[in-house]
Amino acid sequence: MALTSLTNVSAGYSERLVLRDVSLEVKAGEAWAVLGPNGAGKTTLAKVAAGLLEPRRGEARVGGLAFGAPPRALATKVAWVPQQTPLALEFTALEVALMGRAPHLGVLGLTSAADEALAREALAAFDVSSLAERSIASLSGGERRRVFLARALAQAAPLLVLDEPTAFLDVRHQVETLHLVRARVSSSVGVLAVLHDVSLASRFATHVALLSDGQLVASGPTEEVLTTARLSEVYGISMERRGDHTFEPRWPA
Repeated sequence: MALTSLTNVSAGYSERLVLRDVSLEVKAGEAWAVLGPNGAGKTTLAKVAAGLLEPRRGEARVGGLAFGAPPRALATKVAWVPQQTPLALEFTALEVALMGRAPHLGVLGLTSAADEALAREALAAFDVSSLAERSIASLSGGERRRVFLARALAQAAPLLVLDEPTAFLDVRHQVETLHLVRARVSSSVGVLAVLHDVSLASRFATHVALLSDGQLVASGPTEEVLTTARLSEVYGISMERRGDHTFEPRWPA
């Protein structure tokens, strides 16, 4: 069974249709990058893939669950990190990471020493263990991003859906974050991540979904999708390839 599957999905907001006739499957062992220019529908695709946005047409299932499944059941199938993390939270970084354990708690919702240990391990993995007792509202954008990634890690769901996980991060933490997320991929875990940097995506992803104007231009293994001709067409600027994983725009003379 696919960890998430979209079949001929069209989706949007109010009267505006953003995504049109998209089909995609993410399986365990795969790391998908969703690429495309601004306004291409990347976040909308991620929300549908995470079970957070109902398709207008077509069908989407997360771990076999249709849209509208109980939140607790959905949370055992997918961990979601949004593009914008909440600011006005009166919780510490450790408390936010512990929220990832919620789907696994008993009726009373009480966390155990083992839950706290998992949350602290997740904070350490994203290099924010020193912030455990700090209010989330007091952290920088990059620090908050890493705390919410730690929450997703602590959730231990088979599917991670991450909307711009490297936003607000410096170069070192961009690389370390994608390396850590990629290392989670296994025979039981898959990832779908919205990214902007084509070169980072080339190194991170086993598969790429390339969007333009709400439609899927190409999807499949990274080396087949990321060609200079296709990227030049989608982004509207001539792209050059330097080495195995580096793509750069060709500057005008």
